[in-house]
Amino acid sequence: MQQIKLKCLVIREVDFSEHDRYITVLTEYGRRIEVLCRNARRKGSRAANAARLFCWSEFSLFERHGKFSFNDAELICPFWGVTQEIESYALACYMSELAAVLSSAEEDSPALTRLFLGALRLLSEHKRSPTIIKPSFELRLMAESGFLPQLDPCAVCGVSLEPDAVWFSVRAGTAACTDCARRLGADYRQLPKGTLAAMQHIVSADLKKVYSFSLGGDSLRILNEICEDFTIYYTDKLFDSLRFYHSLVQL
Repeated sequence: MQQIKLKCLVIREVDFSEHDRYITVLTEYGRRIEVLCRNARRKGSRAANAARLFCWSEFSLFERHGKFSFNDAELICPFWGVTQEIESYALACYMSELAAVLSSAEEDSPALTRLFLGALRLLSEHKRSPTIIKPSFELRLMAESGFLPQLDPCAVCGVSLEPDAVWFSVRAGTAACTDCARRLGADYRQLPKGTLAAMQHIVSADLKKVYSFSLGGDSLRILNEICEDFTIYYTDKLFDSLRFYHSLVQL
């Protein structure tokens, strides 16, 4: 049995028996692991706070044959501010579900953890609207997971695209000029300049600045619709937490 130390973000918790808990965490390297926390629900347990949902903690774990069990932990940053508003909590739950789908138990993806931590900090401190955080998290996470959308040039004829004449296909994951989009059909949707600029920023900005932009009106609404449709199409999954979020937030 090996003892290791890892900084981890708790993205799921499941209580069982009288005092125990299973948690799913993203390590600082972006790997998803399951951890058994015995006696985590006992009064005075060291895991009582550090091993809770949306907490960033340094864990001391026992590892044996790829299975992990809790030894000790030190709480670094609790993002409990996301629970103060139901909309923020619903979004955090959706991001956790999405991160669990796109993370791996075998491969590292440190950008995933950094992206999630940034989103939780902004939500917890109420520094960005959920309608900015959600599409930014979705699109950048998809890009980091190998689903980078092509926004220029036209994927059909190769011409460089003008900002006011860009059409995007969620299914193809590519942009097209007006002539090609009209010829190919209704799967292409024209992007407002603001939406296009936001998408370009999200996929190319430094991770610390992914959420640092402003957008409103139809441009923001279309950004949310396209990023969500793109995510659902390529993950091929309907998220219960997303349905809950939509029952609370309407653009």
